[in-house]
Amino acid sequence: MSIIAQVRSKRESLAQTFREYPRLRSLIVEDLYPDDVHFIYELLQNAEDVGATYAKFTLSEHTLTFEHDGTPFDADNLFGITNIGDGTKARDLDKIGQFGVGFKAVFAYTDTPHIWSPTFSFKICDLVLPYEIPSSPALGKLTRFDFPFNNLKKPPAAAHAEIARGLSDLSETSLLFLVDLQSISWSVSSADPVELKRIKHSEHHVETLRIVNGQVVATSHFLVFDEVVSGLQKQRVAVAFQLSLLPNVEAFDSKQPLAKQA
Repeated sequence: MSIIAQVRSKRESLAQTFREYPRLRSLIVEDLYPDDVHFIYELLQNAEDVGATYAKFTLSEHTLTFEHDGTPFDADNLFGITNIGDGTKARDLDKIGQFGVGFKAVFAYTDTPHIWSPTFSFKICDLVLPYEIPSSPALGKLTRFDFPFNNLKKPPAAAHAEIARGLSDLSETSLLFLVDLQSISWSVSSADPVELKRIKHSEHHVETLRIVNGQVVATSHFLVFDEVVSGLQKQRVAVAFQLSLLPNVEAFDSKQPLAKQA
């Protein structure tokens, strides 16, 4: 029996509970996360937690796709993403994201998320039941999530509009306090593609950029200071101060000292 079949067998009783008590499903999918597109941040945080440096959303009329280059799924991730409120990150206090209740917010838009990783390829039905699907060797080392808009409570047009709005609301500062993620990009149907980028010029100097259709439309510079939280080696408290360029400086020059420019 494959590991996916083992997980499905273990989750069958939980799936049956959701069938018997549909209000419980609504509570988890809709009520715990009233922000319709909270799952965008959930996906980004999980990408950060697995060491991804790159993350990309592709939104079409009927599907949202999310890709990242982080560590592939392992058996613990498979158990975590099909559970409720006890994802693997819940036991790892160095991580913020959680493949438990938080991920279930995607089911407000889809009934069958599909996941391809170099290690496992599967779809999830009934919130918690994984089923193996054909792998996608063309993805190489990338992990990919597909969210078809097939939840009957959410018409595809409404799903597209809400997610497009959520993506457009992403700010360059979304990357400011992350450690591994350096680029978040998205494309929405026929609109110009957007990329948020973080450049670490020195230990404390961080630049964020917003790039639309290949052109930089906004850039900001910050001094960022952080300290490790006692007992949590990878969890940090951070503060950032936005810098303004001096009146005689038109654009930042990475070859010149920051103190002479801001």
